[in-house]
Amino acid sequence: MARAEAVMIPRLSPLQFLPLVLAALVVATYWLLPFVNQPDLGPTTISVLTASRANNELGITTNGLILIPFAAGAMFLLGLWNLANAQLGRAAAALIALAGAIMLEYFVVFAMDYAKDGAGYLGAMAPGFWTLLALGVVMIVQVALPRPQAEREFQLRNIIANQESAIVIALVVLIVVVGIGNPRFLSTRNMLDVLQGNAYIAVAAIGMAMVIVTGNIDISVGSLIGLLAMISGRLVVSGTPVWLSWLVPLLFGALAGAAIGFLVAYLRVPSIVVTLGMLSILKGILIIWTSGQRVTGMPQSYYLAQMLPFGIPMPVLFMTVLTVLAALWTQYSATGRSFYAVGGNAEAARLSGISQRRVIMQVFIINGVFVGIASVLYATQLRVIQATPPPNLELFVITAAVVGGVSILGGKGTVIGAVLAAILLNAIRSGMVFISVSPFWIQAVQGILILVTVLIDLVRRRRQMV
Repeated sequence: MARAEAVMIPRLSPLQFLPLVLAALVVATYWLLPFVNQPDLGPTTISVLTASRANNELGITTNGLILIPFAAGAMFLLGLWNLANAQLGRAAAALIALAGAIMLEYFVVFAMDYAKDGAGYLGAMAPGFWTLLALGVVMIVQVALPRPQAEREFQLRNIIANQESAIVIALVVLIVVVGIGNPRFLSTRNMLDVLQGNAYIAVAAIGMAMVIVTGNIDISVGSLIGLLAMISGRLVVSGTPVWLSWLVPLLFGALAGAAIGFLVAYLRVPSIVVTLGMLSILKGILIIWTSGQRVTGMPQSYYLAQMLPFGIPMPVLFMTVLTVLAALWTQYSATGRSFYAVGGNAEAARLSGISQRRVIMQVFIINGVFVGIASVLYATQLRVIQATPPPNLELFVITAAVVGGVSILGGKGTVIGAVLAAILLNAIRSGMVFISVSPFWIQAVQGILILVTVLIDLVRRRRQMV
């Protein structure tokens, strides 16, 4: 009988557990330890402090406290990432330091607000305040701890050089700079608005990212979202069951995607021409059908985007779950990998037995489903469904995908980058309002980001060819 070979179990370093330990300490402190001693209420935790501003007898600012659980969540994910591969230690440490900078921003805002009477307020702060401050400092200082040298692909400069990391760093810098300039930017309500306000755009950007990866594009998504939202609203107002009014836009979106895919795949019409024509057709149908009249009177149970399961806004939940599922599917399924094969080198993909026609049909149908989901989130976020979608909606979706690192030439990019870029664009728009810059500048910022991203992609491709 052959001896069973010994299974080598990788040895875990104590430093690999540091992110998880720090995340657990931050969460425990945030929810359990008293944060401030109030005259009548006594020791008060953050959850009580932020539940009602009427309980905030000392007038302690709550702007920025929402950043602390965000930092803890980021550390938890980084800890899992670090446990999966010890060579990621230096990169994880640098990103944890960024999370620490975000966490410490609350204390910077606190010091600025109470600079004149800081001693009085500092004397009222309870152990939770000081513990979180110490943990934020530890999160930054830990980057100096010695860690083993990683192989080239896991080195810090190579990991941070990718588009997703660049977007995360830009988002952190934006939050820090704008938050210090105007602390109201860090309020819980605004931070949640940044995440959920454009969640439907992020969902549409997931499908758009897949389309662009295959070397195609869809500029009809804005009109399609508007039409599907109107269909959903009118169905539920006419007495259709709520669940069916949510499902029909997905089916119609898939049919529209199949029509586009057929023209592109089998009739060889360039996707930009097909979708430009589809944009005009859908916009015309929308105007003629609605006569410019909006939809109101939907039942309360219809407003999917206003639901809060587990206290999490439904758009954020949809955006997160769909991003994770799409990222795993595109990276590890045969169909998902075929998108990259066709977009990177269609002829090589054909010689490998991949049907370009089938892939194009699949990607446009999937994109239509994501557009359908986005339309339901858009239709249910307000009490009114407008007869026309937001202007330049398709530009926002395409910009999110391109700025997120999806190469306009096809073959490269991830859905994670597209979603992060959608959040960044919304954060930029919100930040402009808080620092008194006209929001109309967002159009110029989008154009600059697209040009810079495309130029960087071209430079990378030329270096790889050398």
